[in-house]
Amino acid sequence: MRYENDIYLVITMTFKRQYSFCKKLFGFLLFVIFVPSPLYADSPLLITSGRGEPFVKPDNTGFYDLIVKTMFNRVGVNAKTILLPSERSLLSANTGIDDGNIARIKGIEKKYKNLVMVPEKIIDFEFVVFTRNNTIQANNWDDLRSYNVAFITGWKFFEKRVKAYISLVKVKDSTQLFGLLNHDRVDIALYDLWSGLWQVKHFQDSGVLYLKPPLARVKLYLYLNKKHRQLVPGLAKALKAMKQDGTYSLIYNQSLNVLLE
Repeated sequence: MRYENDIYLVITMTFKRQYSFCKKLFGFLLFVIFVPSPLYADSPLLITSGRGEPFVKPDNTGFYDLIVKTMFNRVGVNAKTILLPSERSLLSANTGIDDGNIARIKGIEKKYKNLVMVPEKIIDFEFVVFTRNNTIQANNWDDLRSYNVAFITGWKFFEKRVKAYISLVKVKDSTQLFGLLNHDRVDIALYDLWSGLWQVKHFQDSGVLYLKPPLARVKLYLYLNKKHRQLVPGLAKALKAMKQDGTYSLIYNQSLNVLLE
């Protein structure tokens, strides 16, 4: 009888230990599932950009501002864009000082080894000719050889392609760029479509027009520092869903297409 009682006692104690362990394990799993990761729980992720208005705006209503906020919200992470000089914005994301960079061409991860591309296109970026002369025709880079040309210093895309011109002026910023154009110091100002339209609209650069088609069109992507690579698949799906459900078009229209009005 005593032997049977001892067996019962051992079985009971073993069951209680297992129950206690399972209870603790279940509680831990609930904590892991429902409590945000400390990596994303406190401050928002910072996504750098070298593009100002209309892409990144002080009131956070620029195209990149809204795209980033919505994409990350859909994967349960708070994020915001910050404006930095172009090269610094890229280096800051690559070194991990900040968390990502928007928006860059495909393939920069070959040089910036710590960046991982989100494989869903953010935007088609158009590089165009702005001019005050409606008789000018420039459908390709070689057509620039007949004109006085200007673009902003540091724009590698133009530096690699603009080889033919009467004269070339490189300026500090868009204010100087369009100042030259408005004072007829140059025939052509090279810039991206949306930034140029924002400049014309907000600074009343009367008589300035842009030529169609664009000289070039490139696809741009969001890049994250590799420490956030686990977010990449979800962000790609989120952006794709935004395009399918109309959210992307709504943001595009209210932040970019409105400049065509």
